[in-house]
Amino acid sequence: MVRSMTGFGRGVTTTKSHQLTVEVRAVNHRFLEISTKFPKEWMEAEVLAKKMLSTAISRGKLDVLIVVKELQAEEQYVQINWALLEAYINAKEALSQKIAMQEKWSMQEIAMLNQVLVVEKQEAVQDDFLASVERAMQEAIENLVQMREREGQELKLVMLQYKEQLQQQIAQIRMTSPDAVRKYRERLKTRIEEIVSGQLLEERLLMEVALFAERVDITEELDRLDSHFGQLEETLNEQGAIGRKLDFLMQEMHREINTIGSKNQSSESSIAVVQAKAILEKMREQVQNIE
Repeated sequence: MVRSMTGFGRGVTTTKSHQLTVEVRAVNHRFLEISTKFPKEWMEAEVLAKKMLSTAISRGKLDVLIVVKELQAEEQYVQINWALLEAYINAKEALSQKIAMQEKWSMQEIAMLNQVLVVEKQEAVQDDFLASVERAMQEAIENLVQMREREGQELKLVMLQYKEQLQQQIAQIRMTSPDAVRKYRERLKTRIEEIVSGQLLEERLLMEVALFAERVDITEELDRLDSHFGQLEETLNEQGAIGRKLDFLMQEMHREINTIGSKNQSSESSIAVVQAKAILEKMREQVQNIE
């Protein structure tokens, strides 16, 4: 199936305390490149996301963004460092023997003591969090793939239209290319008649025309192009990533048309060669969008 390499997918999951949103944006790229924007402490979730994407996608540059929205305040509690607090108390008693100090501490003063009171949040269970990421990623990937497939079907129709146009130009070349040999024979006959006559004329003419016909013969190139057209249509109906194969076919077709252009001696065929090159260039541009 033809897939475009551009697309967008979003997935959302909700837990008791959070709403997790994953967004994946994809653009053209020669290989698969995944760029993620996850918090540093979410390394395991990042690895999971990349693994899921690399399984579902073959080519393209993917940018992954994850956003977590807190739905309700997380449970918090204060951890008291008793050993450190006692050390501060002992230090205060030692100081009070040297200088006058208040005997009691206010809560504000205790809170200002470094590392004595530590505010901690109840962390979400790691397995539950990973499951949420996986669900959101799966939804985002499905939406992304669906969008790439829809655009891919449009690309397929465009490629088939260009293929028909290109085949028309190749048919024109096939029809008009023999005129070059005929016209060359007529020109050559006129020139040779000026210096020779009789049987010698015919023998010399046949030899020269045969050599010319051999030089400008494009039968093999035309036959290979017909084969490439068949491969192109078959490839467009294949499953999986076909972009690289299509790119190779475009290169082969470009080579054949260039060869035809260099051998061509017909003015009518020259017009068709130029048109064929223009159509093929449009096809190559479209192939760059296919996974």
